[in-house]
Amino acid sequence: MNTDTFARREFIKYGLISSLFLLSGCATSEKKLALRGVPNSFPSEFFNSLSTNWEFLPIKDIELKKFSYNSTFQEKTDLLVLNDGWISDLSINSLQEIKANSIRNNFSKQTSSFLDGLGEDYKKKLLPLAVSPWVILFRNEDSLALKNKNSWEVIFSSSLANQIVFPNSPYLLISIAHKLDLVNDFSKIKSQAKSFDDRNALNWVTSGRANAAVLPLSSCVDSLTKDPRLSVLLPKEGSPLNWTVLASPSQSTAYFPTDWFDSLWGATYLSRVIRKGFLPTTDLSDLRRKNINVPQKYQSIFLPEESVWNKCWSLPILSFEMKKDLALHWNNS
Repeated sequence: MNTDTFARREFIKYGLISSLFLLSGCATSEKKLALRGVPNSFPSEFFNSLSTNWEFLPIKDIELKKFSYNSTFQEKTDLLVLNDGWISDLSINSLQEIKANSIRNNFSKQTSSFLDGLGEDYKKKLLPLAVSPWVILFRNEDSLALKNKNSWEVIFSSSLANQIVFPNSPYLLISIAHKLDLVNDFSKIKSQAKSFDDRNALNWVTSGRANAAVLPLSSCVDSLTKDPRLSVLLPKEGSPLNWTVLASPSQSTAYFPTDWFDSLWGATYLSRVIRKGFLPTTDLSDLRRKNINVPQKYQSIFLPEESVWNKCWSLPILSFEMKKDLALHWNNS
């Protein structure tokens, strides 16, 4: 037998086998399920806890003025993670129901109240993943001579006049005003504003250009635990809640990964996620029975007392016209 011919045949055979393995690898990669979301808007544990048949694909163009979450559906997307402020941007007909009854059956009263505020259509097609309270962040609090330090009334301290960065959301600010019995005159809040800029609120405070800011706990927690000049308040009247939700596009054929939800809020990740300012969508009384390692100084912020947590509120979804009317009401007051 000609050994050269044999060698060539073996070479070709092993080459074909190698090619098949490569093609198989590519096919496996292409079959990965896609979770899309905005980087840095939720902790890395959210996607690190995903099983290996999922991959996280970042949304990078959210800063564009004409950005729409609906545009992400033009690319492969099996799950979308977003903040509740963007929900009305989603076309309800582009979403499918997320059943996950084993998860929904364990939702807390706060979570159920939030879903009720979305209306029946969105209620079935969105799944709350985590929640973070809006808080007041201070810089050099001890030097500010604050009054009513446990209440939203603290924002009216004279040392905070023209020194607070508020979110650019009339809806959220009016909800806070109502807690303070300010129904139609919002000038008292406006006089305390340095700016209305939720995206850059943290930077305003850490740079010293403002003395305080109203923002979600999850947005400031890293700086809070590292910078001794900073402190934070969750007011005794409760606070608006900032929800992180999941949506599934109609074209996806993927089953909802209930094991991921269980993993995220299981023993491995639970403390880490809470230390980043997020709370689970289940009853918080269950957490208080566990040994959650959070900074002692902010124990009542990371794990709110039931008396405060029960007073927190979610903002029901509004139509475009209702948002427009609220903005007009705010601007004219």
